[in-house]
Amino acid sequence: MAAGQETHTAHSRGITLLITVLHLIPSLGGGGAERQLAMLAAEQAARGHRVHVARRRGGVHETRLRTTSVEVHELGDLRGLSPALVRRIDSIVRSTKPDVIQTWLPQMDIAGGLVALWRRVPWILSERASKLAFDRRKPTTWIREFIGRRANAFVANSAAGADYWHRLAGGYASVATIRNAVDAESIRNAPAADRSLCSVGEKTLLVVGRLDHQKAVEVVIEATSLASRRDFRVLVFGEGPLRARLDAEIKRSGLDGRVHLLPYLQEWWGLLRQASGLISMSRFEGHPNVVLETMAAACPLIVSDIPEHREFLDERSALMVPRDDAGALAQAIVTLLAEPSRARERAARAADGLRGLTIAAAADAYDSIYRRLIVGGGTS
Repeated sequence: MAAGQETHTAHSRGITLLITVLHLIPSLGGGGAERQLAMLAAEQAARGHRVHVARRRGGVHETRLRTTSVEVHELGDLRGLSPALVRRIDSIVRSTKPDVIQTWLPQMDIAGGLVALWRRVPWILSERASKLAFDRRKPTTWIREFIGRRANAFVANSAAGADYWHRLAGGYASVATIRNAVDAESIRNAPAADRSLCSVGEKTLLVVGRLDHQKAVEVVIEATSLASRRDFRVLVFGEGPLRARLDAEIKRSGLDGRVHLLPYLQEWWGLLRQASGLISMSRFEGHPNVVLETMAAACPLIVSDIPEHREFLDERSALMVPRDDAGALAQAIVTLLAEPSRARERAARAADGLRGLTIAAAADAYDSIYRRLIVGGGTS
């Protein structure tokens, strides 16, 4: 047990175990893991837990946490596997005396995991992707796997992510799947988007996400060029290492007026009521926030036919396109735009599939895992 644990209420006769939890994450920027952590930490604090979040960089989700009792700690923007980062995490662990350490994203899985193991604090590794996300030619991948196997518990947001750690950790630790929470009410009540971006009646398709290999935005660009109709445009919101290459491809294909690369827009939910649909051609995923948020708004979807999407979507709720198949995507775009009523029927079915994906349900599931770890003395 960690040093601060004796001050907490024991879990017996239905009494809630209040704990000190330390979340470690690289930033509180606009990504999906960052959104999930911000929602979870705020809910945990509201339940009376003592919640600490240590990050290298701030971001849009830090604003939310600053209005709660969550304590945010500065680690300094130390990249990679910096020994200084490990020392700073260790200092925060010694000062906060957490009962549980939860790490988010690979850098913190390694640096935070090392400290958790050294200090013998029960450690939960949060898996936000699946095996395909990790290149085994990179040292950080096998270092993370080597250290990660020693975590006390793994929480994935998809079956594919859970299977990854089942295979790596064997029977050493528990592996759970806790789906991403969706703030459906906020999404449905989001203010309408700027009409200069997207107006009702226009045929506009959205792509939202990081501009990298995973999201396969180049496939969307090629499909736009191949589509037999030209009366639609594509708005791509995101930043990332492929931005310059994608911009060049748009110009080379003569799509300057039809495909628009735009900075990530924090208030993009408001576009979902006006858009014709959203495209996600990801090559691999976890439990993708953008797709879930689109479902909550009952906006039609075209998605890549990958196992992670198949976990919660099918042909009755979305148009499924083979991965990397620009020709099939072009046909799906034409179908979606030609049959808007059928597209809305699929979207309504997709929205029905979100029942139960609340932050309260996610926090309940985490509380159960924390309780097992702490009462069980750090084992599952």
